[in-house]
Amino acid sequence: MSSPLPESGPVEHVGRKARRRAAAIEAVEASRKGSGPRFAGLRSLLVVLGVAAAFVTYIALGGHVRSTVLGFACYLSGCSAAGMTTTGWLIVAAPAAVMLVTALFWRKLGRAGRIALGSTAAVVYLVVITFVPGRRRDLSDLIKGPGSDAVADGIMWALGGAGVALLFMLVLVFVAKAVPAVERRYDTVALAGAVALMVAALPVAITKSDPTWVRAAEVFPTELTMNGDRLVRASVGETTGCDGVLPDDALLNKRLCYLTVRASYTTDDSDAVATLRAVLYADDEAADEVRAGLPRGTTPVGVTGEVRTVLSTTYSWVLVGTAGHADGRSVAVDERPWVLWPLRQVSYHFIGVQGGLFIDPDPDDEIRPRTP
Repeated sequence: MSSPLPESGPVEHVGRKARRRAAAIEAVEASRKGSGPRFAGLRSLLVVLGVAAAFVTYIALGGHVRSTVLGFACYLSGCSAAGMTTTGWLIVAAPAAVMLVTALFWRKLGRAGRIALGSTAAVVYLVVITFVPGRRRDLSDLIKGPGSDAVADGIMWALGGAGVALLFMLVLVFVAKAVPAVERRYDTVALAGAVALMVAALPVAITKSDPTWVRAAEVFPTELTMNGDRLVRASVGETTGCDGVLPDDALLNKRLCYLTVRASYTTDDSDAVATLRAVLYADDEAADEVRAGLPRGTTPVGVTGEVRTVLSTTYSWVLVGTAGHADGRSVAVDERPWVLWPLRQVSYHFIGVQGGLFIDPDPDDEIRPRTP
């Protein structure tokens, strides 16, 4: 029979209690700092997952991410030069802004706030890395579609602004050594100056960017002179999306459409009126797919009188053209060539604007002018 354990003395009891308290405090501090073995392993796991996510995003999903970003920007801004240039600027400015917000507020945020900020930062950086050119690839290889040139301009101007901001902060270091007042307020002055220089790059970028040639006023001038004929614009307009162009909106909405531009022209060659509606899509393949599903004989919404309808594609546009007499009377068979002639001229002009090569249509073809 074993003898009972002797009771602990008061000194030993207090010592054990102090050790337990110290261990508890250490555990709490470790949980706060994330310095325990469990948290170290979790950080390592998160790093591995982050690298894997970046690799998958760049290699497997990069094209989809870029097209989604550009498509969303194009849809919201109507593919305007200002909107697409701003998108390019944001691709550089957004991660810089996330870094700034993290530096300023991370310690002040609670757990939920840190999770939200960390998640936002992860999404922003995963999106941005898809726009980083890789080996043997430049921006023109990565950024394609409507407004892509303006996006590239915005990226380059933002990088220029970031470079100037870094140079400013570097120069400020030497200035601070000579001016005590600047040294005392270095963080504030450096931050304000860098932000101002970065923001100042945006209006300069928008001013310097070329038109995207997707807005109605940019594409359709008030007058056209082609083949010796003078065409005068009777109306012009544009709408977001493509609803209301055809009686069945689902036909053009088979793929996501960004914008519809339209214009009507009269000609001094005859009494014919030509109206061209152009619907913008993400790429040539989407436009071709939509055009293939349009039935023959489709008449656009809002047309009065008898017209001839021509459906075609050019680049990432689906063209819906109509031509008829100004008074809406029937188009006789022998009148068809010259009634369609101004529509062909307007279509050639539109194609020339999109492709950068202007060619007048051949007046000796089947579709020809009334007065040779």
